[in-house]
Amino acid sequence: MTEQDNNRDNNQRTGRFMQQLVPNQSRIMGFILSVMPNKVDAEDILQDVLTEMWNKFDHFTPGTNFAAWGCTIAKYKIIEFRRKSKDSRMLFNDDLIRILEQESHRKMNIENEYTDALEQCVQKLTAKEISLLKRRYENNLTFKEIASQVGISLQGVHKAISNIHARLVRCIRCNLNEKGTV
Repeated sequence: MTEQDNNRDNNQRTGRFMQQLVPNQSRIMGFILSVMPNKVDAEDILQDVLTEMWNKFDHFTPGTNFAAWGCTIAKYKIIEFRRKSKDSRMLFNDDLIRILEQESHRKMNIENEYTDALEQCVQKLTAKEISLLKRRYENNLTFKEIASQVGISLQGVHKAISNIHARLVRCIRCNLNEKGTV
């Protein structure tokens, strides 16, 4: 393998890792913060977790829950930190850490179901409705700026986006009811 091939493979691996990490890092940190009383310690543990995840990324199974995998690694890093810490009396015991990890996994699964339902419902919107939402949420435009761009009144933009939100909420609830989530 040439150096150029090796660099390309490393870049692809880095890209795949970052594609998984970016939307999930806050979930992993949230789990760590739910167990660690000190934010500085939690940040140190997160760095250890991310290093371990990078080192073991070739063992991650694509299509499985990346955040859950990260939380599992975090659980062991927290336990390791506790054992090394001189002030472990302030930290939760291992059983509670396991319970919190299970609850974190449960919440992530529910969140994933909501996200999946939202994606399905957004696909049912018209191109015009999607355009309005993109202007508002991707481009961070104000309602006034949107009204100016699309040539409708400010009140019309408020009403249109409000109607889209209401339809999405109904659609999500319907999808989740079908799956038995709610």
